[in-house]
Parts: sequence; structure tokens; C-alpha cells
Amino acid sequence: MKNNHYKMQKKVLAFVVNNEKILALYSEPHPEHGKGGWFTVTGGVEEEESYEQAVKREILEETNLVTKKIISLNWGSIYNWGTNICEELNYLAFVESGEIKLNEEHTKYEWLTISDFIDKIKWSDNKSILKKVLEKALKGDLFFKNIKMVDYRE
Repeated sequence: MKNNHYKMQKKVLAFVVNNEKILALYSEPHPEHGKGGWFTVTGGVEEEESYEQAVKREILEETNLVTKKIISLNWGSIYNWGTNICEELNYLAFVESGEIKLNEEHTKYEWLTISDFIDKIKWSDNKSILKKVLEKALKGDLFFKNIKMVDYRE
């Protein structure tokens, strides 16, 4: 069911990697950010920004880490959030080592192996597919050869 009073919002989701570990971020429950829990870097794409530029900016804003390489995972989702329809694309982002400084969205972080990361984060979709996607991407290969967008709207 399409609703015309919704507006489309472009978003990014980035799995942040350094030395084969993936960064998990913890956020407390918050009215603007949802129920809280362990997740990864996400955020909106600004007006004059590409998706890749948004990934770099969001990682810098949320963690203080500098991104050196980004891989599109050819995977994303469409969902309702408030009065917006969000179109979120997923990326793997390799960062330089550095001191993490969390912004107000998160209260703690952990660098985890893929298995520990997948066990820990909130992920409403199939975690075994997520694991396969991340394992392949870390080796420089794509699980989804063509773009796969999952529509969660009701």
C-alpha cells in the first residue's frame, strides 16, 4: 500500500571493519532512534551527498573514525519510519585505526568477530544471510550480484 503523504528518505547502513573485526555500537532507547540495543552505523543521506559520502560522514560523526574503502553490498531495505518511507542501502566500510569517540547516539562499542557481531546485534531479517553477505564482502566478493531491496512496509 503506497501512501502519498509519506516522503522518501535516503539512508545508509554501514558495517564498519578494521583488522577483520566489525564495530558494534550500543544505543540507549530513545524516542527519535527507536528501542536501542546493539547495531551499526546508520544515517540519512544529505541533499547534495552521494551514498558513499554519507557513509564516510556518518562513520566520522558517530565514531570519529576515517573511512578508507567502501564496498556496496548490493543490498538494502525500504521501510516506514514515522512519516517517512526510508530507502536504506547497506555498505561495508573499512576504516583506519584510531581513537573512537562516540557521539550522543551511542553509549558504548565493541570490536567483534563476524560471528560475535551477528549474535549481538539487533537484526530483524535472516542473520545467516547477513553472515554470508559479510563473509563474502570481507573477501572482496558480493553475495548479491544484482541489487536486492527488501520491502518491509505493510
